[in-house]
Amino acid sequence: MTEHERKADELERELGDMQEQSGQLEEQIGDTREDWQRKQRDDSVPGAVGDPAEGEDEDEDGEDPPPEAQEPPGEDDDED
Repeated sequence: MTEHERKADELERELGDMQEQSGQLEEQIGDTREDWQRKQRDDSVPGAVGDPAEGEDEDEDGEDPPPEAQEPPGEDDDED
């Protein structure tokens, strides 16, 4: 077996391992998503109730959002 054939076999094994890991990761993501959705429907789970997209722009406590959530000044300025 030549060096190229050995390298090709090694790369094929690595590819198979990566594909297997990818499948396992997809399954974990799906399980985690289902668990989170189940928790959102359960009123007894603190912090997981409701649709997270609701009220994204609203600030219930009246405080400004953290700096990383604010738009940089001048982005929407139409004054020229």
